[in-house]
Amino acid sequence: RKAKRKAGDANMDTVIAPDGISNQLLDSLDLSNSKTSPKTIAAALLALLPQNATRQDPAAKKIAKAFSLLMTQLDARSSIMVRKNEDSGTRLPIAFRFPAADNDCDGDGDGAMTTINVPEDSFAAIMSFLKGKEVVKLSLVSKVWLSATRLPVLWERLDYASFGGAINDCGKKLNMTSFLKLLGRPQFANLESLTMPCKVKLGMKSIKQMAQVCPHLKIFDSGYSGHITGSRAKEGDLIEVSERFTSLESFRTDMWNITNHGLSSVASNMGDRLLDFRIRGDTIRKHYLSDDLLRILSQRCPNLKHFSYLIESGYCFDKLYEYSHDLLSGAGLIALVSGCRRLEVVELENSARIVKDSFATILNMVTQEKESASASAGRDARGFALRKIDLKGYPFVIRANPLRIEDQDCGRAALLEDPTSLWCGY
Repeated sequence: RKAKRKAGDANMDTVIAPDGISNQLLDSLDLSNSKTSPKTIAAALLALLPQNATRQDPAAKKIAKAFSLLMTQLDARSSIMVRKNEDSGTRLPIAFRFPAADNDCDGDGDGAMTTINVPEDSFAAIMSFLKGKEVVKLSLVSKVWLSATRLPVLWERLDYASFGGAINDCGKKLNMTSFLKLLGRPQFANLESLTMPCKVKLGMKSIKQMAQVCPHLKIFDSGYSGHITGSRAKEGDLIEVSERFTSLESFRTDMWNITNHGLSSVASNMGDRLLDFRIRGDTIRKHYLSDDLLRILSQRCPNLKHFSYLIESGYCFDKLYEYSHDLLSGAGLIALVSGCRRLEVVELENSARIVKDSFATILNMVTQEKESASASAGRDARGFALRKIDLKGYPFVIRANPLRIEDQDCGRAALLEDPTSLWCGY
Protein backbone atom coordinates (compact mmCIF):
# COMPACT_ATOMS: atom_id res chain seq x y z
CA ARG A 1 0.00 0.00 0.00
CA LYS A 2 2.84 2.39 0.77
CA ALA A 3 4.36 1.66 -2.65
CA LYS A 4 1.05 2.43 -4.33
CA ARG A 5 0.76 5.70 -2.41
CA LYS A 6 4.28 6.72 -3.44
CA ALA A 7 3.54 5.85 -7.06
CA GLY A 8 0.33 7.86 -6.87
CA ASP A 9 2.18 10.85 -5.42
CA ALA A 10 4.74 10.59 -8.20
CA ASN A 11 2.00 10.48 -10.82
CA MET A 12 0.31 13.44 -9.16
CA ASP A 13 3.07 15.73 -10.40
CA THR A 14 2.22 14.84 -13.96
CA VAL A 15 -1.38 16.03 -13.64
CA ILE A 16 -0.74 19.27 -11.76
CA ALA A 17 -1.82 22.16 -13.91
CA PRO A 18 0.68 24.91 -14.73
CA ASP A 19 0.35 28.31 -13.12
CA GLY A 20 -2.31 30.54 -14.58
CA ILE A 21 -4.96 27.95 -15.47
CA SER A 22 -6.00 26.87 -11.98
CA ASN A 23 -9.32 28.73 -12.24
CA GLN A 24 -10.10 26.99 -15.53
CA LEU A 25 -9.33 23.64 -13.93
CA LEU A 26 -11.64 24.34 -11.01
CA ASP A 27 -14.43 25.55 -13.29
CA SER A 28 -14.17 22.42 -15.41
CA LEU A 29 -14.63 20.08 -12.45
CA ASP A 30 -17.88 18.13 -12.57
CA LEU A 31 -18.30 16.22 -9.30
CA SER A 32 -21.46 14.54 -10.58
CA ASN A 33 -19.43 12.92 -13.34
CA SER A 34 -18.28 9.44 -12.38
CA LYS A 35 -15.06 9.92 -14.37
CA THR A 36 -13.94 12.78 -12.11
CA SER A 37 -11.44 11.07 -9.86
CA PRO A 38 -10.10 12.27 -6.48
CA LYS A 39 -6.71 12.70 -8.18
CA THR A 40 -8.22 15.26 -10.58
CA ILE A 41 -9.78 17.18 -7.69
CA ALA A 42 -6.49 17.12 -5.80
CA ALA A 43 -4.67 18.39 -8.89
CA ALA A 44 -7.07 21.32 -9.16
CA LEU A 45 -6.54 22.24 -5.52
CA LEU A 46 -2.77 21.88 -5.78
CA ALA A 47 -2.82 24.25 -8.75
CA LEU A 48 -3.98 26.97 -6.36
CA LEU A 49 -0.76 26.66 -4.37
CA PRO A 50 2.73 27.89 -5.21
CA GLN A 51 4.90 25.49 -7.17
CA ASN A 52 7.08 24.37 -4.22
CA ALA A 53 4.46 24.66 -1.47
CA THR A 54 4.45 22.14 1.40
CA ARG A 55 2.13 21.49 4.32
CA GLN A 56 3.74 24.36 6.22
CA ASP A 57 2.80 26.87 3.54
CA PRO A 58 0.05 29.29 4.73
CA ALA A 59 -2.05 28.63 1.63
CA ALA A 60 -1.81 24.86 2.18
CA LYS A 61 -2.93 25.30 5.78
CA LYS A 62 -5.97 27.22 4.58
CA ILE A 63 -6.96 24.39 2.25
CA ALA A 64 -6.51 21.82 5.03
CA LYS A 65 -8.65 23.92 7.39
CA ALA A 66 -11.29 24.37 4.68
CA PHE A 67 -11.48 20.58 4.30
CA SER A 68 -12.14 20.09 8.02
CA LEU A 69 -14.81 22.82 7.93
CA LEU A 70 -16.37 21.09 4.93
CA MET A 71 -16.65 17.80 6.82
CA THR A 72 -18.15 19.62 9.81
CA GLN A 73 -20.79 21.21 7.62
CA LEU A 74 -21.63 17.89 5.98
CA ASP A 75 -22.05 16.26 9.40
CA ALA A 76 -24.25 19.16 10.50
CA ARG A 77 -26.44 18.73 7.42
CA SER A 78 -26.74 15.03 8.16
CA SER A 79 -27.82 15.75 11.75
CA ILE A 80 -30.41 18.26 10.55
CA MET A 81 -31.85 15.73 8.09
CA VAL A 82 -32.03 13.07 10.81
CA ARG A 83 -33.86 15.46 13.15
CA LYS A 84 -36.31 16.38 10.39
CA ASN A 85 -36.96 12.70 9.68
CA GLU A 86 -37.49 12.05 13.39
CA ASP A 87 -39.88 15.00 13.70
CA SER A 88 -41.87 13.90 10.67
CA GLY A 89 -41.88 10.33 11.98
CA THR A 90 -43.29 11.28 15.37
CA ARG A 91 -46.35 12.76 13.69
CA LEU A 92 -47.17 9.51 11.93
CA PRO A 93 -48.65 6.37 13.50
CA ILE A 94 -46.73 3.08 13.63
CA ALA A 95 -48.85 1.07 11.20
CA PHE A 96 -48.64 -2.47 9.87
CA ARG A 97 -50.54 -3.49 6.77
CA PHE A 98 -51.63 -7.07 6.11
CA PRO A 99 -53.69 -8.67 3.33
CA ALA A 100 -57.27 -8.67 4.49
CA ALA A 101 -59.20 -11.88 5.01
CA ASP A 102 -61.85 -12.85 2.45
CA ASN A 103 -64.68 -11.67 4.66
CA ASP A 104 -62.97 -8.31 5.22
CA CYS A 105 -62.36 -7.42 1.58
CA ASP A 106 -63.93 -4.19 0.46
CA GLY A 107 -64.22 -5.36 -3.14
CA ASP A 108 -61.86 -2.72 -4.50
CA GLY A 109 -60.38 -5.23 -6.87
CA ASP A 110 -56.79 -4.23 -6.18
CA GLY A 111 -56.34 -6.38 -3.07
CA ALA A 112 -57.81 -5.08 0.19
CA MET A 113 -55.43 -4.49 3.09
CA THR A 114 -55.96 -4.42 6.81
CA THR A 115 -54.08 -1.69 8.71
CA ILE A 116 -53.16 -2.14 12.37
CA ASN A 117 -51.85 0.84 14.32
CA VAL A 118 -49.49 -0.14 17.14
CA PRO A 119 -49.10 2.19 20.14
CA GLU A 120 -45.61 3.58 20.61
CA ASP A 121 -45.22 2.01 24.06
CA SER A 122 -46.15 -1.43 22.72
CA PHE A 123 -43.77 -1.09 19.79
CA ALA A 124 -40.97 -0.04 22.16
CA ALA A 125 -41.70 -3.09 24.33
CA ILE A 126 -41.31 -5.33 21.27
CA MET A 127 -38.01 -3.72 20.29
CA SER A 128 -36.67 -4.05 23.83
CA PHE A 129 -36.06 -7.75 23.12
CA LEU A 130 -33.60 -6.85 20.34
CA LYS A 131 -29.93 -6.00 20.60
CA GLY A 132 -28.74 -2.49 19.96
CA LYS A 133 -27.29 -3.25 16.54
CA GLU A 134 -30.60 -4.78 15.46
CA VAL A 135 -32.45 -1.68 16.66
CA VAL A 136 -30.09 0.45 14.57
CA LYS A 137 -30.97 -1.62 11.50
CA LEU A 138 -34.68 -1.13 12.19
CA SER A 139 -34.19 2.63 12.04
CA LEU A 140 -33.52 2.30 8.30
CA VAL A 141 -37.03 1.03 7.56
CA SER A 142 -38.85 4.36 7.57
CA LYS A 143 -39.04 7.75 9.26
CA VAL A 144 -41.61 6.40 11.72
CA TRP A 145 -39.35 3.54 12.74
CA LEU A 146 -36.39 5.91 12.97
CA SER A 147 -38.29 8.01 15.47
CA ALA A 148 -39.38 4.94 17.43
CA THR A 149 -35.84 3.50 17.63
CA ARG A 150 -34.57 6.73 19.19
CA LEU A 151 -36.75 6.39 22.30
CA PRO A 152 -34.62 6.67 25.47
CA VAL A 153 -36.32 3.62 26.97
CA LEU A 154 -34.52 1.46 24.39
CA TRP A 155 -31.09 2.85 25.21
CA GLU A 156 -30.75 2.43 28.96
CA ARG A 157 -27.91 0.01 28.34
CA LEU A 158 -24.90 0.59 26.09
CA ASP A 159 -22.37 -2.23 25.93
CA TYR A 160 -20.85 -4.74 23.52
CA ALA A 161 -23.69 -7.24 23.85
CA SER A 162 -26.53 -4.78 23.30
CA PHE A 163 -24.88 -2.40 20.85
CA GLY A 164 -23.17 -5.16 18.90
CA GLY A 165 -20.18 -3.04 17.89
CA ALA A 166 -22.30 -0.48 16.05
CA ILE A 167 -20.19 2.30 17.54
CA ASN A 168 -16.97 1.08 15.97
CA ASP A 169 -18.65 0.02 12.72
CA CYS A 170 -19.71 3.54 11.82
CA GLY A 171 -16.65 4.05 9.64
CA LYS A 172 -15.11 6.72 11.87
CA LYS A 173 -12.34 6.53 14.40
CA LEU A 174 -14.01 6.64 17.80
CA ASN A 175 -12.25 8.85 20.33
CA MET A 176 -13.41 10.54 23.50
CA THR A 177 -14.68 13.62 21.62
CA SER A 178 -16.93 11.62 19.31
CA PHE A 179 -17.93 9.33 22.19
CA LEU A 180 -19.11 12.32 24.25
CA LYS A 181 -21.14 13.54 21.26
CA LEU A 182 -22.70 10.09 21.05
CA LEU A 183 -23.63 10.08 24.73
CA GLY A 184 -25.10 13.57 24.34
CA ARG A 185 -27.81 12.37 21.99
CA PRO A 186 -31.36 12.56 23.39
CA GLN A 187 -31.80 8.80 22.98
CA PHE A 188 -29.20 8.22 25.74
CA ALA A 189 -30.84 10.60 28.22
CA ASN A 190 -31.77 7.69 30.53
CA LEU A 191 -28.56 5.69 30.13
CA GLU A 192 -27.99 3.47 33.18
CA SER A 193 -25.38 0.93 32.06
CA LEU A 194 -22.20 1.80 30.16
CA THR A 195 -19.34 -0.38 28.96
CA MET A 196 -16.39 1.67 27.78
CA PRO A 197 -15.54 0.91 24.13
CA CYS A 198 -12.08 0.08 22.85
CA LYS A 199 -9.49 2.79 22.23
CA VAL A 200 -11.40 5.49 24.11
CA LYS A 201 -9.03 7.02 26.63
CA LEU A 202 -10.43 8.26 29.92
CA GLY A 203 -9.22 11.41 31.65
CA MET A 204 -10.23 13.70 34.49
CA LYS A 205 -11.85 16.25 32.16
CA SER A 206 -13.65 13.66 30.04
CA ILE A 207 -14.99 11.86 33.14
CA LYS A 208 -16.44 15.13 34.38
CA GLN A 209 -18.15 15.67 31.02
CA MET A 210 -19.46 12.09 31.01
CA ALA A 211 -20.94 12.59 34.47
CA GLN A 212 -22.82 15.62 33.16
CA VAL A 213 -24.33 13.87 30.12
CA CYS A 214 -25.02 10.59 32.00
CA PRO A 215 -26.45 11.66 35.37
CA HIS A 216 -28.45 8.43 35.80
CA LEU A 217 -25.57 6.00 35.21
CA LYS A 218 -25.71 3.03 37.60
CA ILE A 219 -23.35 0.49 36.01
CA PHE A 220 -19.84 1.31 34.82
CA ASP A 221 -17.72 -1.33 33.11
CA SER A 222 -14.12 -0.85 32.03
CA GLY A 223 -12.54 -4.07 30.81
CA TYR A 224 -14.52 -6.57 32.85
CA SER A 225 -17.01 -7.75 30.21
CA GLY A 226 -14.51 -8.26 27.42
CA HIS A 227 -10.96 -7.97 26.18
CA ILE A 228 -9.87 -4.37 25.58
CA THR A 229 -7.27 -3.90 22.86
CA GLY A 230 -6.94 -0.14 23.14
CA SER A 231 -6.26 2.34 25.90
CA ARG A 232 -7.03 1.00 29.36
CA ALA A 233 -8.31 3.10 32.22
CA LYS A 234 -5.74 4.20 34.76
CA GLU A 235 -6.15 3.81 38.49
CA GLY A 236 -6.72 7.52 39.10
CA ASP A 237 -9.37 7.66 36.36
CA LEU A 238 -11.39 4.82 37.89
CA ILE A 239 -11.22 6.47 41.31
CA GLU A 240 -12.50 9.68 39.67
CA VAL A 241 -15.39 7.70 38.15
CA SER A 242 -16.44 6.47 41.60
CA GLU A 243 -16.52 10.07 42.83
CA ARG A 244 -18.17 11.81 39.88
CA PHE A 245 -21.06 9.42 39.16
CA THR A 246 -23.22 9.89 42.23
CA SER A 247 -25.87 7.37 41.10
CA LEU A 248 -23.34 4.59 40.44
CA GLU A 249 -24.22 1.25 42.04
CA SER A 250 -22.18 -1.29 40.06
CA PHE A 251 -18.43 -1.07 39.40
CA ARG A 252 -16.73 -3.53 37.04
CA THR A 253 -13.15 -3.52 35.83
CA ASP A 254 -10.09 -5.57 35.07
CA MET A 255 -6.86 -5.16 37.03
CA TRP A 256 -4.55 -4.22 34.16
CA ASN A 257 -3.85 -0.72 35.50
CA ILE A 258 -5.49 -0.84 38.90
CA THR A 259 -4.23 -2.37 42.14
CA ASN A 260 -5.82 -3.34 45.44
CA HIS A 261 -5.08 0.15 46.75
CA GLY A 262 -7.07 1.74 43.92
CA LEU A 263 -9.97 -0.68 44.35
CA SER A 264 -9.98 0.07 48.07
CA SER A 265 -10.32 3.78 47.25
CA VAL A 266 -13.20 3.02 44.88
CA ALA A 267 -14.98 0.96 47.56
CA SER A 268 -14.43 3.67 50.16
CA ASN A 269 -15.77 6.39 47.84
CA MET A 270 -18.92 4.47 46.95
CA GLY A 271 -19.63 3.08 50.42
CA ASP A 272 -23.30 2.27 50.90
CA ARG A 273 -24.01 2.92 47.20
CA LEU A 274 -21.96 -0.07 46.05
CA LEU A 275 -24.30 -2.99 45.30
CA ASP A 276 -22.34 -4.82 42.61
CA PHE A 277 -18.54 -5.27 42.54
CA ARG A 278 -16.95 -7.34 39.78
CA ILE A 279 -13.21 -7.69 39.22
CA ARG A 280 -11.16 -9.57 36.65
CA GLY A 281 -7.63 -10.44 37.74
CA ASP A 282 -4.74 -9.94 35.33
CA THR A 283 -2.31 -12.81 34.85
CA ILE A 284 0.07 -10.77 32.66
CA ARG A 285 0.78 -7.93 35.05
CA LYS A 286 0.26 -10.17 38.11
CA HIS A 287 -2.49 -8.01 39.61
CA TYR A 288 -4.79 -10.04 41.88
CA LEU A 289 -7.14 -9.32 44.75
CA SER A 290 -6.12 -9.56 48.39
CA ASP A 291 -7.84 -10.31 51.68
CA ASP A 292 -7.41 -6.70 52.78
CA LEU A 293 -9.66 -5.46 49.99
CA LEU A 294 -12.44 -7.88 50.95
CA ARG A 295 -12.18 -6.77 54.57
CA ILE A 296 -12.59 -3.15 53.44
CA LEU A 297 -15.63 -4.16 51.42
CA SER A 298 -17.14 -5.85 54.46
CA GLN A 299 -16.64 -2.68 56.53
CA ARG A 300 -17.44 0.09 54.03
CA CYS A 301 -20.02 -1.56 51.74
CA PRO A 302 -22.70 -3.24 53.88
CA ASN A 303 -25.28 -3.17 51.05
CA LEU A 304 -23.17 -5.21 48.61
CA LYS A 305 -25.33 -7.81 46.83
CA HIS A 306 -23.10 -9.22 44.09
CA PHE A 307 -19.37 -9.97 44.21
CA SER A 308 -17.42 -11.47 41.34
CA TYR A 309 -13.70 -12.25 41.01
CA LEU A 310 -12.54 -13.98 37.85
CA ILE A 311 -9.12 -15.19 36.78
CA GLU A 312 -9.96 -16.41 33.31
CA SER A 313 -8.34 -19.68 32.28
CA GLY A 314 -7.44 -18.65 28.78
CA TYR A 315 -4.40 -19.21 26.59
CA CYS A 316 -1.21 -20.15 28.56
CA PHE A 317 -3.05 -19.73 31.87
CA ASP A 318 -0.93 -22.38 33.59
CA LYS A 319 2.23 -20.54 32.58
CA LEU A 320 1.05 -16.99 33.31
CA TYR A 321 -0.76 -17.52 36.60
CA GLU A 322 1.47 -17.27 39.66
CA TYR A 323 0.08 -18.69 42.86
CA SER A 324 2.40 -16.62 45.05
CA HIS A 325 0.97 -13.32 43.75
CA ASP A 326 -2.68 -14.28 44.33
CA LEU A 327 -3.30 -13.09 47.90
CA LEU A 328 -7.02 -13.78 48.12
CA SER A 329 -7.72 -16.64 50.55
CA GLY A 330 -10.65 -18.16 52.32
CA ALA A 331 -10.20 -15.83 55.28
CA GLY A 332 -10.94 -12.81 53.10
CA LEU A 333 -14.05 -14.41 51.60
CA ILE A 334 -15.33 -15.38 55.04
CA ALA A 335 -14.84 -11.79 56.22
CA LEU A 336 -16.75 -10.51 53.17
CA VAL A 337 -19.74 -12.80 53.75
CA SER A 338 -19.76 -12.05 57.48
CA GLY A 339 -19.73 -8.27 57.00
CA CYS A 340 -22.05 -8.01 53.99
CA ARG A 341 -25.24 -9.67 55.21
CA ARG A 342 -27.13 -8.59 52.07
CA LEU A 343 -24.70 -10.37 49.77
CA GLU A 344 -26.72 -12.65 47.48
CA VAL A 345 -24.37 -13.88 44.75
CA VAL A 346 -20.67 -14.77 44.81
CA GLU A 347 -18.82 -15.67 41.60
CA LEU A 348 -15.29 -17.08 41.69
CA GLU A 349 -13.08 -18.46 38.94
CA ASN A 350 -9.66 -20.06 39.46
CA SER A 351 -9.01 -18.43 42.81
CA ALA A 352 -6.66 -21.16 43.98
CA ARG A 353 -6.16 -20.08 47.61
CA ILE A 354 -9.85 -20.41 48.48
CA VAL A 355 -10.16 -24.11 49.24
CA LYS A 356 -13.08 -26.40 49.98
CA ASP A 357 -12.85 -26.03 53.76
CA SER A 358 -13.38 -22.27 53.42
CA PHE A 359 -16.63 -22.78 51.51
CA ALA A 360 -17.76 -25.35 54.07
CA THR A 361 -17.16 -22.78 56.83
CA ILE A 362 -19.23 -20.20 54.96
CA LEU A 363 -22.11 -22.62 54.36
CA ASN A 364 -22.15 -23.68 58.02
CA MET A 365 -22.14 -20.05 59.09
CA VAL A 366 -25.03 -19.19 56.78
CA THR A 367 -27.04 -22.26 57.78
CA GLN A 368 -26.63 -21.65 61.52
CA GLU A 369 -27.56 -18.00 61.15
CA LYS A 370 -30.72 -18.87 59.23
CA GLU A 371 -31.72 -21.47 61.80
CA SER A 372 -31.20 -19.07 64.69
CA ALA A 373 -33.11 -16.34 62.82
CA SER A 374 -36.07 -18.64 62.15
CA ALA A 375 -36.09 -19.85 65.74
CA SER A 376 -35.96 -16.33 67.11
CA ALA A 377 -39.25 -14.96 68.35
CA GLY A 378 -38.48 -11.42 67.18
CA ARG A 379 -39.07 -10.54 63.55
CA ASP A 380 -36.11 -8.17 63.45
CA ALA A 381 -33.67 -11.05 63.38
CA ARG A 382 -32.07 -11.02 59.93
CA GLY A 383 -29.79 -13.75 58.59
CA PHE A 384 -27.62 -13.95 55.51
CA ALA A 385 -29.12 -13.24 52.09
CA LEU A 386 -26.59 -15.50 50.33
CA ARG A 387 -28.41 -17.72 47.84
CA LYS A 388 -25.84 -18.57 45.13
CA ILE A 389 -22.12 -19.32 44.91
CA ASP A 390 -21.01 -19.86 41.33
CA LEU A 391 -17.62 -21.56 40.96
CA LYS A 392 -15.47 -22.21 37.90
CA GLY A 393 -12.18 -24.08 37.83
CA TYR A 394 -12.93 -26.07 40.99
CA PRO A 395 -13.38 -29.84 41.43
CA PHE A 396 -16.69 -29.23 43.18
CA VAL A 397 -19.80 -27.10 42.82
CA ILE A 398 -22.13 -25.44 45.30
CA ARG A 399 -25.78 -26.19 44.70
CA ALA A 400 -28.61 -23.93 45.80
CA ASN A 401 -31.82 -24.52 47.77
CA PRO A 402 -30.25 -25.32 50.15
CA LEU A 403 -26.63 -24.36 49.67
CA ARG A 404 -24.52 -27.51 49.64
CA ILE A 405 -21.20 -28.73 48.25
CA GLU A 406 -21.14 -31.49 45.64
CA ASP A 407 -17.99 -33.02 44.19
CA GLN A 408 -17.60 -33.41 40.45
CA ASP A 409 -15.01 -34.72 38.03
CA CYS A 410 -12.72 -31.89 37.05
CA GLY A 411 -9.35 -31.86 35.38
CA ARG A 412 -8.23 -29.09 37.73
CA ALA A 413 -8.80 -31.11 40.89
CA ALA A 414 -5.09 -31.03 41.68
CA LEU A 415 -5.20 -27.25 41.81
CA LEU A 416 -7.34 -27.20 44.94
CA GLU A 417 -5.61 -30.12 46.61
CA ASP A 418 -2.10 -28.82 45.90
CA PRO A 419 -2.24 -25.33 44.34
CA THR A 420 1.47 -25.35 43.46
CA SER A 421 1.39 -28.67 41.59
CA LEU A 422 0.33 -27.28 38.22
CA TRP A 423 3.20 -24.81 38.06
CA CYS A 424 6.06 -27.16 38.87
CA GLY A 425 8.59 -27.19 36.07
CA TYR A 426 7.62 -23.80 34.56
